[in-house]
Amino acid sequence: MYNKIEANYNKTKKFLFGMKNNDGFIYKLCVYFILIVFGFVFLYPLIYMLSISLMSNLDLVDNTVKWIPSKLYTFNYKMTWKALNLPYSYLTTTMLAGLSMLCVAVSSGIVGYGLARFNFKGKKLVLVLMLFTFIVPKTLFFIPRFQIYSALGLKGNLGAILVPALTGQGEQAALFILIFYQFFKMIPKSLEEAAFIDGAGPFRTFIKIAVPMAGPALIIVCVYSFSLYWNETFLTSLYLDGKIKTVPMLLGNLQNNFGQVVSQSVKGDFSRNPNLNFTEAKIFAGTILSIIPLAAFYLIIQRWFVESIDKTGITGE
Repeated sequence: MYNKIEANYNKTKKFLFGMKNNDGFIYKLCVYFILIVFGFVFLYPLIYMLSISLMSNLDLVDNTVKWIPSKLYTFNYKMTWKALNLPYSYLTTTMLAGLSMLCVAVSSGIVGYGLARFNFKGKKLVLVLMLFTFIVPKTLFFIPRFQIYSALGLKGNLGAILVPALTGQGEQAALFILIFYQFFKMIPKSLEEAAFIDGAGPFRTFIKIAVPMAGPALIIVCVYSFSLYWNETFLTSLYLDGKIKTVPMLLGNLQNNFGQVVSQSVKGDFSRNPNLNFTEAKIFAGTILSIIPLAAFYLIIQRWFVESIDKTGITGE
């Protein structure tokens, strides 16, 4: 009888608290509770925006309609799609963000490798100045950059965005260089020494040894820089002189564009049809349309990110 009670006690204890490598029910309950809470915090704004964007203006003023619209009102997306000039603006923004991403990845990788593997006079000064450019507000560099771009003839074309990115002076370039710098510092020097013995030069060693092992850093830089340039509105509107319209730029002027599209596409009186008026439903519809490519990009790149970490196995000496 005593052995049976002890066995049931151990079984219950194992179920609640776990034993050795087995997690108990209480531990799993706490972990899932925390995950659900954090997941709700991140997903709530998206769910709220999606719900409001599918409501008509009549649903917005109806107190009985909370989360679920009386019917799916897709007019907001149809008009916002035209107001944002989609899909053409998708292609324009993707081209701008993609080219900038490639330029930033190339320049940051080269500079980061040089700082991590070569010793030269003034190296510490270069690191300090690089950190200085990262800490100091970007508005302090606005006037000098504006004058330089104007003098070089870069203002008003893609060169104002791509040339700085290719020369290590793009948006958040110091942060990307430091990411590569840290990863290259972790690569065992014995691998590079073996490559030098086999006759490989610095450039070939960088391409064949350093870059493949810094896969996680490359993916981090690509993801972050792509989203950074995708959402950039101040520099693109200022340096490109309005010649290139990205999705975030059009989203900032959505109200005016929406009014023009509705006037051209829909024959109706704004005062008689309240659904034609610009409300937060249209703003949320435009916001969701603007983040769909980024969400798709993250979903695609996430698999490569996990695989790169699993395959790389970088260790220090």
